[in-house]
Amino acid sequence: EAVIANGTIAFENWLVPGSSVYRQFWVFHVQNPSEVLDQGARPKLEQRGPYTYRIKAVQKERLICGKYIFFLSKEAMETDHLVSLCGIQLAAPAVYTNTFIQLLLNTWIKSSKSQMLQNRTVKELLWGYEDPFLRKVPFPLDPVVGVFYPYNETFDGLYNVYTGTKDIKKTAIIESYKNKRNLSYWEGHCDLVNGTDGASFPPFVKKSQVLRFFSSDICR
Repeated sequence: EAVIANGTIAFENWLVPGSSVYRQFWVFHVQNPSEVLDQGARPKLEQRGPYTYRIKAVQKERLICGKYIFFLSKEAMETDHLVSLCGIQLAAPAVYTNTFIQLLLNTWIKSSKSQMLQNRTVKELLWGYEDPFLRKVPFPLDPVVGVFYPYNETFDGLYNVYTGTKDIKKTAIIESYKNKRNLSYWEGHCDLVNGTDGASFPPFVKKSQVLRFFSSDICR
C-alpha cells in the first residue's frame, strides 16, 4: 500500500492530495495617483494583502514505466480589492530613443485612453486582463497581461518520480524535472532537483527527519 502503483492508497493520495495547499500574495496600492500623474509627486504606497488562493491539484497525467512514474503536473487557482498600480507596458516609450517610435507609441496610448497608473482588481493583476493600449497596437500581440498570466490551469513540465517498487525509501521522490537533475539557476545543493512534489512522502518518516520538496515556481 506504500508503493505508488495502481490500486494502492499511496497512489491515490499522491494523485490527488487530501490536504489543502494555499498561496498568498501581497500588492502595493498607489494612494495618490492624481498627484503622481499631474504633479510628478512621489507615490505613496500602501501594502495590501494577503490575498489567499487555494491551489486545486488537477489530476496528474501519468505513465508508469518500471521503477519510475512519469507525469505532467497541472495546477489551478480557485476576494477582490481595487488597487491603483503602474501599467508597466505604458512605460514603453521611455525605452526607445527614436523620436518617431516614441511619437507612434504615444499616439496609440492616447487613442486607447490609457494611463500610467490604472485601477485594477487584484484578480486582474495576478491572472490577467486585456490592456486597451496593447489592443490598439496594430501588431500580432497578446493584449492580455498579468503577473501570473497564463499560469492558471497550465502544465509546468515533465516529472520523473520513483514509485518505491525497488526502494521503498525513495517513494514519491523526484528523480528529474524536465529530464534534468540540475536546474542551472543556483550554485551547489540549491540547484538540485531534490525531494518530492510536496503531495506525499516516503513511508516510515521519523520526527527528526528533514522533509524536502521541490517547487517549480521558485526553481528549487
